[in-house]
Amino acid sequence: MADLALKVDGIAKIAGRRHILRDVSFIAGSGELIAVLGRNGAGKTTLLSVLAGRLNPDRGLVSLEIGGRPLKGADFRRAVAILPHDLLIYPDLTARENLEFFMTLTGKKPDADFIFATLDTIGLAKDANRVVRLFSRGMQQRVAIGRLLVLQSNVWILDEPTTGLDEAGRRWLLDLLKAQTAAGKLILMSSHHQGEVSAVASRILLLDSGRVRLDGPAGPQGATAAFAIMDEGAA
Repeated sequence: MADLALKVDGIAKIAGRRHILRDVSFIAGSGELIAVLGRNGAGKTTLLSVLAGRLNPDRGLVSLEIGGRPLKGADFRRAVAILPHDLLIYPDLTARENLEFFMTLTGKKPDADFIFATLDTIGLAKDANRVVRLFSRGMQQRVAIGRLLVLQSNVWILDEPTTGLDEAGRRWLLDLLKAQTAAGKLILMSSHHQGEVSAVASRILLLDSGRVRLDGPAGPQGATAAFAIMDEGAA
């Protein structure tokens, strides 16, 4: 995978008189998994939505380069995939049909072997022909993660991706995220779970009232320090 650089320069988002994001700036690259942390209302979901192009900032700029080439418009949208709370899957299609549809969005004809391999990876090979609206939330979450795999985007934006997954599902997803970053993907992930951050994140971006309070290495020590700061603010 070609080297990439995501540059966030002075992002601000304002709703009425409320500043949701305030002058957020950072640079991220290939192989990083950045945990976006903060208390409820800190601006995490808004930031992720801006990074994925779902929201336009009121000030500032988000840019993405891959192999030194700036990406804009449709090229940017193909390179960045988001997993939001609303999942972006089709409940009246089967798991297989969902993945086939999303593969067509890449400009490729659905490949039966690749689709089956993806269903197997997300643990839904036996449920491939079941309608997604009949699935549990955790199974729907797996379909949404399959969507990311099929789109083959360079950057993943994940808003609390372990929502609805049981403990085995959480371990599976964290292993998948580690494998994807090892392959060169850039992942930004919000989370409320210190153990998840300690297990997979290489870097922490802590938001406080829309500002970057902390930008530093993760690991057990970094996660402990970041969650301690959050606890202090909540006290």
